[in-house]
Amino acid sequence: MSSEFITGVKYPHPFAELAVELCGSAAREVCILSPSLDHEVFDNGELTDALGILIRSSRQTRVRIIVADTRSLVSRGHRLLLLARRIPSSVQIRKLAEHPQWKGETIVICDRDGVLYKRGDSDHDGFYEPSSRSSTRRHLDLFEELWRNSSEDPELRSLSI
Repeated sequence: MSSEFITGVKYPHPFAELAVELCGSAAREVCILSPSLDHEVFDNGELTDALGILIRSSRQTRVRIIVADTRSLVSRGHRLLLLARRIPSSVQIRKLAEHPQWKGETIVICDRDGVLYKRGDSDHDGFYEPSSRSSTRRHLDLFEELWRNSSEDPELRSLSI
């Protein structure tokens, strides 16, 4: 994994590839914050495989995802939604429509050490910092605040028939 700080990361690519790289390096936890969990970035086999390996590695591992809009996840389907439905004890997706501290950023956090970030109003002004505890802490604090204010969306539950 690249350990260097990269600025000017474009979205959706190479953001998507860096997300796979970062998630593939996780040992304990991945946190994802995204307005809609864009299919082009987050609905791919490589990312799902990396997260699947993480959650199968230990009972203490977890993946937490916050989205604002869950409609496209349900209507179009999404690999991460299928993973959350298959392993709900380890993968949780919650909904947060708005919060004064969330400006529409997309953030991927690996453990407490790595972060991939995109401002909400820019598709070319992101950064990747795979080994910075201090930078990651700031983003993890935001994620934790948003997680406390998010809720489960009944639309995301799997239907038992």
